[in-house]
Amino acid sequence: MRAGLPLLVLLGVAACQQAPETAQAATTLAPACSYDAEAMLALDVDTFDSTPDAGWRTVANIPGCEAAGAGLLATYREQKPGLSADDVGGLLHHEFQLRAASGQDDAAKEIAQQLISLRAEDDVMRSYHEAELAFLARDLEALTVARDRLATVPKPDGFEAGVEAFKAKYPDYPPPVWPINLDVVDGFITCFDKPYAEAYTFSCRPGREDDGANLTRQTPE
Repeated sequence: MRAGLPLLVLLGVAACQQAPETAQAATTLAPACSYDAEAMLALDVDTFDSTPDAGWRTVANIPGCEAAGAGLLATYREQKPGLSADDVGGLLHHEFQLRAASGQDDAAKEIAQQLISLRAEDDVMRSYHEAELAFLARDLEALTVARDRLATVPKPDGFEAGVEAFKAKYPDYPPPVWPINLDVVDGFITCFDKPYAEAYTFSCRPGREDDGANLTRQTPE
């Protein structure tokens, strides 16, 4: 695997086109989806993007508020100063997931293309984003090629230690397996004819059908 995301961050990646909503617009979508934009922007990136039951998840975990969560992620990414390239990549990917889950396939595909370019030197994440894009494009051949490419990436040194650290930090989440996200891609193939929000769930992943969790709770990165 080429140099890319730090291992523990990588272990956390294991969740009709419209312009991203502004924070103010998101608060008007529905009362249940409202949030304090100023308070959200005041959060550090780890709390906002990587902490279960905090940040964008407090919006996106509410059924029907996935689009509002995507808009919040876009606003944070665009307005929060001092973000690193890895921070931007994590925020973009979660925005991708929520736009895909809310049926904004064109917007999600544009984000997937950005992520492929951003992760050009990271074999694992590039292959995963290529698989996500192929699924949304309904290109089974490209999805299978990306899946096979991901399956051949060798396990890096320190992976097992990283898994133990993940278990300690996220005891309520199923631990990742190598290759990272291969089970997600297998789920895309198994449920190729399903919407993204359904194909992403554990019920579509061979061998993990009983690990059920919702979209946003499967991505503690």
